[in-house]
Amino acid sequence: MPSNERSIPSVSRVHSVFNNEHVSLLERLRRWPFLEPDCTQRRAGLDQWRQQVSQRRADGAPRRVLFVHGQLPGETGSGVYLQQIAAEAIRRGIDLYLLSAGYHPLNSKDIPNVPVERIFTCLFTPPGQVPLPGAVKTPISGMSVVMPYPVLAFRDRTDEELLDWLMVFGRHIETLVAQLQPDVIHVDHLWFLNGLARLVAPWIPLVASCHGTAFKLILDAPRFGELVAPCVASADHVCAISPQTLRECIETFGVPEDCITIEGYGFEPELFHYRSVDRGAALKNAFDVDLQIDGLLAVAVGKFVDWKGFKELALAIGHLRQKGVPITGIIVGEGDRESRSDLEYFIHQHGLADYLLLPGKVERSLLPDIYRAADIYILPSHVEPYGMVLMEALACGSPAVCAMAGGPPSFVPAALREESLVIMVDAVQMTADGHAVAEDRTPYALRLAQGMEAVLFKKILPLQRQRIAEAMLPLSWGRLVDNLGVIYDRLITKALSAEHLSP
Repeated sequence: MPSNERSIPSVSRVHSVFNNEHVSLLERLRRWPFLEPDCTQRRAGLDQWRQQVSQRRADGAPRRVLFVHGQLPGETGSGVYLQQIAAEAIRRGIDLYLLSAGYHPLNSKDIPNVPVERIFTCLFTPPGQVPLPGAVKTPISGMSVVMPYPVLAFRDRTDEELLDWLMVFGRHIETLVAQLQPDVIHVDHLWFLNGLARLVAPWIPLVASCHGTAFKLILDAPRFGELVAPCVASADHVCAISPQTLRECIETFGVPEDCITIEGYGFEPELFHYRSVDRGAALKNAFDVDLQIDGLLAVAVGKFVDWKGFKELALAIGHLRQKGVPITGIIVGEGDRESRSDLEYFIHQHGLADYLLLPGKVERSLLPDIYRAADIYILPSHVEPYGMVLMEALACGSPAVCAMAGGPPSFVPAALREESLVIMVDAVQMTADGHAVAEDRTPYALRLAQGMEAVLFKKILPLQRQRIAEAMLPLSWGRLVDNLGVIYDRLITKALSAEHLSP
């Protein structure tokens, strides 16, 4: 290793020497780029990257992308995003490699249609277990406080635990960057991981996907704002999922507006499409129990957190039943024990235990028939950053009701709204710290009930369900990956032609 490279700070150490000072990893994130070495000190790394990327381009090789994800694959919206972007990118010829958090070494069962040799794992330690060598000593931290698997919330981490998280993940990124020399690093979530990627190799184009949850985390733990914002805002391009998320990128993280595009999510047409199903058989297959639902069926999908609006959904179903509408609801999903107990208590308290069922979460492959079995799909979230489950339900031909907030207004086709096949109601009012205004929760539930009644009154026919599904076809994952390819190419060309490295 050349002598001028020995002083290059590593993200796998608590402190690095810079200008004869010991600088902490947290300070490097907090004060990006002022504590970073200049381009002459990192010229060897930059030149090696340019040489390898230029050679691959000359050889006609595909773009090489390192995709980094800090959650479990497939368990949440961003986890599904990881799975689908990776599989679709590889299908379309992108040379993509994945680094993701896991409680075990991940494989192709965790990330379908991605060869196991392209999957790398940053191991975390489940609650109550002894850390394995090289693993993060604590559980995964979710991008929401409540997750459908064991987590240690970021707000509850000590500085020592946060540093361990950063150093272990940083070591994996450093190793893969050195091994792969990727054309682009794409990080899921506008949070610590894209800050680490920037510290590791500031010359490699950095793309970040912003799902809107980082904004909620800063509201939950304000101490992270000044820590993550400077380095995080250095991403070369941010893929926001909705106009609301775009605004949060600018206002919360200081990302320049001309570095952000709204890309949204997608769905798999081969999985989510319309066909008729037998309701009883579909639900029996999904939940392995005969739910015996008479009358109309409303379905919602999501984790049990307050902002998902499931309490308001319960009140809406109660209101409709008081009016004589024979409707039963199913919420497909899960949360931690406290969140489930709280929701169950609320449902029992309002006498709705027989009419709003919580049968648990299911494999994603079972969701399409649940959507198809529903008379109506409900997205009752107070503010939904995007609403992937709504997109999937519509792709399966289910009419729907949701709030006029967050992601849905940006992707629900206007034709479906004009025909009242999707009805958007006024969202619940929100406080400055991101919680629903208590006095507007019951009125919001009534607005949901009115929207549900209007859709159900139409008595949607199979031909209309087919039309709902067909209207969603242009929004598949293939569209999103094609857009990403254009972004990658532009950033690679710019980076290769830059005269100087400028952290």
